[in-house]
Amino acid sequence: MYDAAIEVVNLNIDSTDKPNYYSYGLHPWYIDEFTYEDYIKKLEIIADEKRCIAIGECGLDKLSKVNFELQHKAFVEQIKIANKYKKPLIIHCVKAFNELVNCLNLNNNEVPVIIHGFNSNENIARVLRDNGCYFSFGKALLGYQSNAEKTLKNIGRKNFFLETDDSDISIKYIYRKASEILGVDEEILKLQVQSNFETIFKIKK
Repeated sequence: MYDAAIEVVNLNIDSTDKPNYYSYGLHPWYIDEFTYEDYIKKLEIIADEKRCIAIGECGLDKLSKVNFELQHKAFVEQIKIANKYKKPLIIHCVKAFNELVNCLNLNNNEVPVIIHGFNSNENIARVLRDNGCYFSFGKALLGYQSNAEKTLKNIGRKNFFLETDDSDISIKYIYRKASEILGVDEEILKLQVQSNFETIFKIKK
């Protein structure tokens, strides 16, 4: 593992092999109307585990084959669980950011919200930032003048994280690119991301 990183691994709700820090959530691609209530019950039990430091990936995806109303119901339940156990939400969102923000606000969300794999336009980034969201950037940063790059430049250094997601790209390349975009030394960037992590997740490295 890259020496800058405190790794948070997103686990399937049936996973038994658990790393130091992990998140659990019901992803909008994998919600089943016949089983989701049982999974929500499991999630509430898991959410109380000390090493489970976030709820997610969860959220809304208009390109998912799963019925959007069902996605919304599952997401609301996960917002409630995250707030009950004071765990940040890690969000997967595709073409549903307005609905996402409305859902968070209508359900009185008070925990930090991290938008995973962000690569949307500057208007969406502005709305999310104004609503107190944080951003996590991955391989999209490596694209030429990507939306991720533009957003990273504008959101402020206390508002982001770096990730690999499921790509086979080493996190060191993500850090290297982010340091180039921001014009800061890589060691300073590492310390900033570590500070962001400690602030949001209340964990010291």
